[in-house]
Amino acid sequence: MIQINSAGRNGKTDINNIKFIFFIGIVIFLWPVSIFSASRQGTLEFLTGRYQLDDPRFKAVYAENGPVYGLALSAHLFRPVNFYLEIRYFQRDGFLTYTREKTQFHLLPLSAGVRAMLPVGILIPFIGAGADFYTYYEDNPIGTVLNFTHGYHLAAGLYLQFGRLPLFFSARVKYSRATAEEEKGRRIQLGGLETALGFGFVF
Repeated sequence: MIQINSAGRNGKTDINNIKFIFFIGIVIFLWPVSIFSASRQGTLEFLTGRYQLDDPRFKAVYAENGPVYGLALSAHLFRPVNFYLEIRYFQRDGFLTYTREKTQFHLLPLSAGVRAMLPVGILIPFIGAGADFYTYYEDNPIGTVLNFTHGYHLAAGLYLQFGRLPLFFSARVKYSRATAEEEKGRRIQLGGLETALGFGFVF
C-alpha cells in the first residue's frame, strides 16, 4: 500500500512539474520583447482608417469623411522616445455647390514627430506630436489647384504585440491643423480628425 501511494504521489508530482514547465514556456514565449530593445530598432507599419477634414466648404462639396491609407516608419531614439515618419493618401469625389459638376480632391500628408511609448504587458500605449507637410490637388471644370502647406498634429494610440514574434497591431487617433492659402485670400483647413488601424513588423 505504501508503494502504491508513493507511486501515486510521484505521478502527481510529475504531472505538476510538466504543467509548471509548460506554463513557464508559455510565459517566456508571450513575454513581450520591447521594440526598444537593442536588437530591434524600428518598425514598418501599414495603416488604413478614416479622415475627416474640418473645413466647412470642403464638407459642402465632398462627403464629410472617407478612407485614408498610409505607410509609417519608426526608429528608437532613447527610452521611451520614438521617432516616426508617416505618409498617407486621401481622395474624395464630389459635386460643385452651384453647377453640380464633378470635382475631385487628392490629399497627400507627410508627417514626422516623436512619441513616448510605455509598454504595459503586451500593450504599448503612446502619445506624440509632430509636424506635417501637405500636398493637395483639386480638379474640376472651374480649374485645377495644386498647392502645399504645413501644419502640426497630436496623436495617441496603442500597439498590441505578439510576444516574441516581430508583429503587431495598432490603433490610433490623430488630430491635425494645417491651413492653406488659395487665390483671393481664401483659406482652406486641411487638418482634421483621423482614426486608423495598423499592422506592422518590428526590425
